[in-house]
Amino acid sequence: MSTKQLDDLLTTLPRERQPERDLWPEIAARLAPRQQSRHFGKLAIAASVLLMLLFSWQWPDRTEPVLAWQQQEQQWQQALSQQLAELQQVNPAFGDWQWQLQLWQQAINQVKVALNFYPDDPGLQHKLASLYQQQLSYVDWLASTSY
Repeated sequence: MSTKQLDDLLTTLPRERQPERDLWPEIAARLAPRQQSRHFGKLAIAASVLLMLLFSWQWPDRTEPVLAWQQQEQQWQQALSQQLAELQQVNPAFGDWQWQLQLWQQAINQVKVALNFYPDDPGLQHKLASLYQQQLSYVDWLASTSY
């Protein structure tokens, strides 16, 4: 059967199809009647208060404190500039190593944009630190294999 034949058959079917009999009375009869406890309201209030306390509780930050990301960025930029200035001829096996540095810089810029909205977010601060560290490690690796 072709797709066109199937489509033609589907167009002949009615859009809505009603069940032959109403099934809800049988289903409703099988359901156990609900018994509401008088303590349900008190339990609901206690659970609400507990949830509010849990969500308002600030868990201690178990990560090491992070300096303001702007200060860290200045330190990383200085270290990167120094490493690039000391870099001699790069091994041709690395190919377009400057392109790789540009990729890291694009990722760093994206995290910095997010940090403009959430400057106190430790996850974003750590991601920025990680990206800068990867970039610095890469340049260090380039320097150690250059001649």
